[in-house]
Amino acid sequence: MRENFTPWLSNLREHEGFRSNDSRDPGKRTVYGISEVYHPEMFKDGKEPTLADLPDFYLREYWIPGGCDSLPFPLDVNHADACVNPGIGAATKFLHDSGEHADVLWRTTEYVLLRERYYLKKIRETPAKLVFLAGWMDRCLDYWETTVGNMIDMAGK
Repeated sequence: MRENFTPWLSNLREHEGFRSNDSRDPGKRTVYGISEVYHPEMFKDGKEPTLADLPDFYLREYWIPGGCDSLPFPLDVNHADACVNPGIGAATKFLHDSGEHADVLWRTTEYVLLRERYYLKKIRETPAKLVFLAGWMDRCLDYWETTVGNMIDMAGK
């Protein structure tokens, strides 16, 4: 559902809207969530990505390859965010493993729980990644709350 792309991108900027160069992060230097390690083409000639680059970049690299246009809200925006972090491969597994739910709110909730379990597994495998856990969990909960949580609240009124 392409109409959800722009609001998703605005929300993404709350989590990816800054510059970072954390030596503990495998992405190393990032600008607006765009890693120089994984997307060196966005850092050509010493330039950094700009806000103007974000819509085309995220649509091309994550929204479309993740199949977000074919998903209903709120699954589409939760899936798009997981395509960015932890990546399209993991996000596709969450989508598959939550597929037994016909109700999109239940499916999205399970999707978010699968994503959180993924992060916890990463911590067990590599304890040094514990430094990232609070941010990862906050991100998952923020997306769930602003999408599924709000829809449940509206349905109850």
